[in-house]
Amino acid sequence: MKPVFLLFASFVFLFGCSDDSSVSSRQGVLQLFLTDQPVELQEVWVTITNIEVHKTGGAWIQFDASDENVDLLTLENREELLQSAPLEEGKYTGIRLLVSEGHIIDSSNERCELKVPSEKIQIPLNFNIENGNETEVVLDFDAEKSIHVVQTGNNERCILRPVILVKSVTNPQN
Repeated sequence: MKPVFLLFASFVFLFGCSDDSSVSSRQGVLQLFLTDQPVELQEVWVTITNIEVHKTGGAWIQFDASDENVDLLTLENREELLQSAPLEEGKYTGIRLLVSEGHIIDSSNERCELKVPSEKIQIPLNFNIENGNETEVVLDFDAEKSIHVVQTGNNERCILRPVILVKSVTNPQN
């Protein structure tokens, strides 16, 4: 098994779109997308239990989310909307994904459970939410750097230490 992995290809997620289309007069909308590059694995499954954003000077804000299993490889070379939610206008300094578990299926059809050392994946990122506008954030998981296969005796352990890059932050209505 090669030490490659395509994590979250977008936290894909996993959470579908919010049904709440109402945006107050002091809000904008954050659309969070996930994508991934090709890897030499058949499947990369993760369970994302929550998404949070951090507002400057405030606390972490939690999106509504349910435990969702997603095969990140289905996001290869495309972007998938993970979550869309209204946020109070202002400056934000990070996104945090909470991942409880996962597994990979390698090219030999072998399954390896992913150990997730820290369930919180923190992505430092500065973005603004503007009144009445949508802000799109696209995250890209670097699979090769995120999955580590360690030989322990006769067994392999697969460890997920996600490397997530910010592919883009745009405000398409400006």
